[in-house]
Amino acid sequence: MKKYMILLALWGIPVASCTAEPATDTADADPSVRLHLASEMMSRTEAVLDSHKEAEQWSRLQPMYGTYIVLPHKWLLGEVINYEDQNFANYPRIKKMANGEYIMFYHGGQYGSRIWSTISPDLKTWSTPVMHYSPVAVTVDGEDDWRRFVNMDAVVLKSGEILAVCSYRAAGHYGEGKDGGLMLIRSKDNGRTWTEPQKIYDGVNWEAYLLELPDGRIQCYFTDPIPQTRNSGTSLIVSEDGGHTWGRKIRVSRQYKYDYDGPNTEYTGQKIYTDQMPCFRVLNDGKTIAGFLEARLETPLSVTGASYCKMSMVWNDGLDWKDLGEESEGPERRVTNFMKGGSGYMATFPSGEVVISCNSDSRFMLKVLDRNAECPPGSIWIEDWMYPFPGKGFWGSIETESPVTMIGAMHDDTGIQIERFWLNHRIDASDEMISVDGNAGEWKTVQALYLASESGTETIFRAAKDAENLYLAVETACPEGNKCHELYLRLISSGETSSKTSPVTVRILPSGEVSATGMQPVWASSAAEAEDGRNGMVTEIAVPLSALSHASYGDDICFYAKAVSSGDTASFSLSDQEDPDSWQRIRLL
Repeated sequence: MKKYMILLALWGIPVASCTAEPATDTADADPSVRLHLASEMMSRTEAVLDSHKEAEQWSRLQPMYGTYIVLPHKWLLGEVINYEDQNFANYPRIKKMANGEYIMFYHGGQYGSRIWSTISPDLKTWSTPVMHYSPVAVTVDGEDDWRRFVNMDAVVLKSGEILAVCSYRAAGHYGEGKDGGLMLIRSKDNGRTWTEPQKIYDGVNWEAYLLELPDGRIQCYFTDPIPQTRNSGTSLIVSEDGGHTWGRKIRVSRQYKYDYDGPNTEYTGQKIYTDQMPCFRVLNDGKTIAGFLEARLETPLSVTGASYCKMSMVWNDGLDWKDLGEESEGPERRVTNFMKGGSGYMATFPSGEVVISCNSDSRFMLKVLDRNAECPPGSIWIEDWMYPFPGKGFWGSIETESPVTMIGAMHDDTGIQIERFWLNHRIDASDEMISVDGNAGEWKTVQALYLASESGTETIFRAAKDAENLYLAVETACPEGNKCHELYLRLISSGETSSKTSPVTVRILPSGEVSATGMQPVWASSAAEAEDGRNGMVTEIAVPLSALSHASYGDDICFYAKAVSSGDTASFSLSDQEDPDSWQRIRLL
């Protein structure tokens, strides 16, 4: 077993002990060195409420490429894949259950008919899908019809129970507004068994969404349409007993479109509204509900013509909503129709960041907002979106699973795409006793920045300090048979971003060898193996604070990283290597 370490002089001061033999790509892992992974940092990170208050402008989601999978339509739908109305799986909703496993709900086709769920311990392997609903023959106004089931969403309650709600409609009578409603099922054993369906609402609807409030009440939002006139808006029913009984419907979010003159152009004065496909979250203040909705828009009177969608954000000050009745708009606090898009969803992080997702031109899009669900400084609503999925589709969703990770899912032509995303946000460099020896076993901090390349190689960066140096622990794990990526790092004090001061640059080869400009670092690298069997490299680097404008307690260091491997380049999301204001932040504490 070999362990390779090269120590260079720190600002010209000789180092007593150096080894001259360079590290190589084929070096055996040192059994005394453990390669830490992002999954470990994720599991050890504690949720600290609003820990990144007023620093959200540097928060970015980073794709965890090694977690990307596509579950094929044929596997998800089984034998019904050949049914005319069930040729693809759609509308995925993934929830993390109380036992740490995951459950995904989805329906078949665009307009549904059947609904399934499948369970996974790790987002990689999934159980045989279980069908919850299939078409039911009904008679409406003396005519035979089929009741279809669609749009299942769910909430995992604080108690660990899962409530799952879906919409149903009679296919041939939906346009007349007949035979529609909401069905609810529940599980007390992490999705293994379910109660019989309970009807909780009578009336045509789309896209129900469940939210548990801090006081234990459960809200069920849904698109509340009048199909004959393309009128919609979002309505709400509330349960105060864990979802067993539900109150009356109230209209809570909608915007005016136009007055409908009717099919014979005779003026009726009927006002037509929109705001639909609701997703709402309680923000970290515990008293504000934010919603991300789509608006279905079209030219007035063109009730048979094409429509298009735009996205809006709304906020309700309090956990109780004003009933808008039949003629009012609301809520008053909103940003209306700010961009083209549809299928909105939201997720919140305990650190404060709110993430919104939607689809535009069939692409899955993600944007990070601040703790108030507003654009952070320097960002506007139509900018700073990332497009993580290679496949095109619609009706995606997101869900937070830990203080630093979330899950995204959306269908495409081949199946349902699933991927994890790491929340890169400011990390702290606190005082630690660090020995630069290529072994990060003594590091206490679990705050980490994450970077992965599409080849499957991933790196985590941690930071510490003492009176003289900023220390970086750089740990790279490589897929079996793949060469690790080469890393390029840039660092500069945030106080120097507008000056002509050049950043300190560091290059880390796949072998672990380090070179730098702007300083003479002390560094050490060791080949190591991770718990999952992957090999990689642990590199520790001491960066003199004197090279960072003598940064000290309370200062921020702007940090940029880029990974380069054969035909593959990746960097921190939405970062420009020439613009330090777009880099990640390391705070000296």
